[in-house]
Amino acid sequence: MNRIMEKKPILHAVLWIFIYIVAVNIGNALSEQIGVDQVTGVLLIVLSFVLVVYLKRANQLNSFGVKGITKLDLRKTLFYAPLVILAFLQLLAGINTALSMEEIATFCLLMIGVGFLEELIFRGMLFQGIYAKSGVNRAVLISGITFGIGHIVNLLNGYSIEEQLGQIIVAIAIGIVLALIVAITKSIVPGALFHIVFNISGSIMKEKSDIETYILIAILCISAIYALYLFRILKKENK
Repeated sequence: MNRIMEKKPILHAVLWIFIYIVAVNIGNALSEQIGVDQVTGVLLIVLSFVLVVYLKRANQLNSFGVKGITKLDLRKTLFYAPLVILAFLQLLAGINTALSMEEIATFCLLMIGVGFLEELIFRGMLFQGIYAKSGVNRAVLISGITFGIGHIVNLLNGYSIEEQLGQIIVAIAIGIVLALIVAITKSIVPGALFHIVFNISGSIMKEKSDIETYILIAILCISAIYALYLFRILKKENK
């Protein structure tokens, strides 16, 4: 794998996307078979640990954005304020009070694994692989679009076509925003934290809310405005 990472970084990222998808499906199958909902979450946490150890041994953690942020990063990104708004915006629909504490804990465990792995694979590995070969603009667009389209696998989880389309559009918009942040700050950490909180808030929000459509529109509008701002910052830095 080290040789592939060095010689064919995009293929390396695709292989890890495949491993991630297989892990999710194995976890879901085991959860259903043994009746323990936490299996997928535990499996993804284990996979996260394995991936971090693998990259650390290869001295690539920093290269793929597992690093801290600076005060300059905070100023350039407007102190990540739009991400904070997006992370909690879904809760305007209300919290699903039918969920038990065990179910909420299961969602949290799962989303920690999902958020970290997806950021490291898509905004770390895939982004850097495309960046090295085709430049920053293509890296931002391709990694963002790939991330969004990848959510089509949720059709297997009972989502309707309309729900899935909305999720893909939102994922592409947010994926581009997070890719721009990585391009500017070289860190996936803020994006991973946002991703985790955003997924958790989406998991515990009240289903079939009357304002769900308005929340979707607000997410897209905030993402578009923030992306334009970040693109201007990136453009200035590349002059």
